[in-house]
Amino acid sequence: MVADIQGTVFDINRYAIHDGSGIRTTVFLKGCPLRCRWCANPESQKATLELAHLKSECILCGKCLDVCPQNAIRLSDSGHSINRLVCDLCGKCVELCPAEALKSMGRVVSVEDLYSEVAADHAFWERSGGGVTLSGGEPLVQHRFAKVFLKKCRDEYVHTAIETCLHVSSETLADILPFVNTVICDLKIMDEEKHRKYTGVSNTLILKNMVALLKSDQNMLVRMPLVPGINDDASSLSAIGEYLQNHRPGVQLELMPYHRLGEGKYARLGKNCAMGDTAPASEEDVERAVAMFGNYNINIVSK
Repeated sequence: MVADIQGTVFDINRYAIHDGSGIRTTVFLKGCPLRCRWCANPESQKATLELAHLKSECILCGKCLDVCPQNAIRLSDSGHSINRLVCDLCGKCVELCPAEALKSMGRVVSVEDLYSEVAADHAFWERSGGGVTLSGGEPLVQHRFAKVFLKKCRDEYVHTAIETCLHVSSETLADILPFVNTVICDLKIMDEEKHRKYTGVSNTLILKNMVALLKSDQNMLVRMPLVPGINDDASSLSAIGEYLQNHRPGVQLELMPYHRLGEGKYARLGKNCAMGDTAPASEEDVERAVAMFGNYNINIVSK
């Protein structure tokens, strides 16, 4: 039954204008098969709940130590620390923290409860030609939940979109497409070895799914993260331009300039940011990429 199907959500972005047509409500699901070095949402990577600690908000009161049944929290001269190997994510420390410095990243919801929550935005969807977008992470990691939720939206005549990295089985993608109006998909790096180095996975499956979409009549937008020193060189850009032109002339491509806004999230989750001091993509970087893509029959979309 639909009521029994649950998913794990880590954020809902209301009044979104860059995740499909019109004003949209974007639901972010946890879980992703990639580990892109430039990822701005490390809380999206694991499919399970996570505990975040906001050092700037912590008042070092020690109340979390007293309530933790696993003794996973410590206070020392160097500050507050969490032994994430023994933390069982019970949430007791989150409930007790007076400064709200501890937060649970993710919550489990049913399809019906999630739809009821987002349906409050229905008037905005109708007026603007918007709808609901499922993002992540990779929303198709939670394939069954995503499918039933999108079907619920379509049954209510709500426009749907997904944002996907396409590293999913072809069967999974085909199974969900009947309930999706627009597919927004990533194309990061064409070179297989380089793709594996910077994302942790091969791009073979991604390109297989990308070709199938490009050759279909599916409404779609391709997105490319523009990351200095990784995929902004002439060879990488021309490879993507030629690939898209060959498979769907005139396809829409949106450049997503790398930024460092998500760096602080890594420390909150006890993770290391792999990008070091890599500078954000500049306006000149974007202009150079746009000029390169001007040599191909593709349409650049401004964000």
